[in-house]
Amino acid sequence: MRLNRRKFLQVSAGVATAMALTSKRVGAQLKPVVKVGNPLESYPDRRWEEVYRDQYKYERSFTYCCSPNDTHQCRVRGFVRNGILMRIEQNYDHHKVRDLYGNQADAAWNPRMCLRGMTFPRRAYGPYRNKYPMIRVGWKQWADDGFPYLDKENREKYKMTSRGTDEFVRMTWDQTFTYLAKGHIAVGKAYAGSRGAQRLKNEGYQPEMIEAMGGSGSRVMKYRGGMGLLGVVGKYGIYRLANMMGLLDSVIRGRGPGKVLGGRAWSNYTWHGDQAPGHSWTHGMQASDIDFADHRYAKMTIQWGKNLIENKMPEAHWYTEIMERGGTLVSIAPEYNPPATKADYWVPVRAGLSDISLFLGVAKIIMDEGLVDVDFVKDYTDMPLLVRTDTLVRLHPDDFIPGYKGQALPKDGFTTKWMKNFNRDMMPDFTVWDTNTDKPVAITREDIGAKMRKKNIDPALDGVFDIKLVSGKTITVMPLYEMYKIHLKDYDVETVNQICHAPKDLI
Repeated sequence: MRLNRRKFLQVSAGVATAMALTSKRVGAQLKPVVKVGNPLESYPDRRWEEVYRDQYKYERSFTYCCSPNDTHQCRVRGFVRNGILMRIEQNYDHHKVRDLYGNQADAAWNPRMCLRGMTFPRRAYGPYRNKYPMIRVGWKQWADDGFPYLDKENREKYKMTSRGTDEFVRMTWDQTFTYLAKGHIAVGKAYAGSRGAQRLKNEGYQPEMIEAMGGSGSRVMKYRGGMGLLGVVGKYGIYRLANMMGLLDSVIRGRGPGKVLGGRAWSNYTWHGDQAPGHSWTHGMQASDIDFADHRYAKMTIQWGKNLIENKMPEAHWYTEIMERGGTLVSIAPEYNPPATKADYWVPVRAGLSDISLFLGVAKIIMDEGLVDVDFVKDYTDMPLLVRTDTLVRLHPDDFIPGYKGQALPKDGFTTKWMKNFNRDMMPDFTVWDTNTDKPVAITREDIGAKMRKKNIDPALDGVFDIKLVSGKTITVMPLYEMYKIHLKDYDVETVNQICHAPKDLI
């Protein structure tokens, strides 16, 4: 159809009239807007706020220690409604915590908790939580067959060498405990006595390891209870089970009290090895030398191989609060990690063991420039202990004092708290060169700080000395501090930079 001007005007007028009529009907159906002068004085409907209040309603609450497998032991509070754990919050009561000796924490320990702990309800009610015991099919078949000796053929048959390819079967708790008990008995019998020793030898164990078994099959049972400090609360139950294997040994070998041997406990540090085994071997402690509260008094904190920001979230505030008190933060890491983002200095190093050279270089600078806190080094480190230059082992008093016997240790001393009498001979005394008498003197593990000063001993850090041994031989000894001065000659700034790639100015 051809549209002319007259036709266009007629159609346009009709459309406009229809739209006007429609708008009038719609407008009649709309309610007028409610005018509110001050919403704080008058509000149309606030019932929607109850939705948010209902989300936080609870019927009861309780406190517990959150310890999945870390060493924080955060005391937190859970809120329950209809028998369901709804949420978890920080409890903010660590300033009220007190130990058995009356020592009380302060408010600086608050807050305690991390995002991982807050997700615990998801873990408890999630689809992947094990709610019943299961046993590997191959292991169960081995048990049902009477626990035959696991030679090469049987190890393959029962998938002892390919456990990851096996399946699990659901069991009742009674069945599980029965299988567990029978398994302990079978293993204890299999490796007991001379037959067990021969089997261990055939399996490739070293003679020293077999000798340490003492003929007890329970000694081949190794137990690991989880992260060490968590055991204080509940995870050392597995170690109690290891001790209980002494009862099994008494039945198998017919031994009486004091002659039985239990299982062997493998800690994270000393044997399991996923932490820092050298730390406990060197210091006798599992990375527990300091208290986190010491950060509040630190003028400088160096993060070396530690990521408090991500991996130790409940402790992260100790690190970041140093900034508020004007302290200096240093982060040593190959990558620009989260602690480095907070630090005053980020020292990049080549990945691997190169960072050890960095600290040796720093030690050289401190010693060369006379920045050492001499009193602290003498009182609280092993630097004054004399070392034999012929064997490179520490000089012991019985090396040069005829008939020397270990000195009695105080009953309230740190060492004696953790040591039984029969271990005393296994922990020899040491020797320092006393500058007051200009001769070597014997000291014990307890002679540190004020205790050593009370004996009027002032140990030398520098020097080389000659000592006549009980055998009549004369040897040269020197304090460990003197030995480090020689050792550190190779760790000048240029060499350290070549090894670890840390910038020279930061070293």
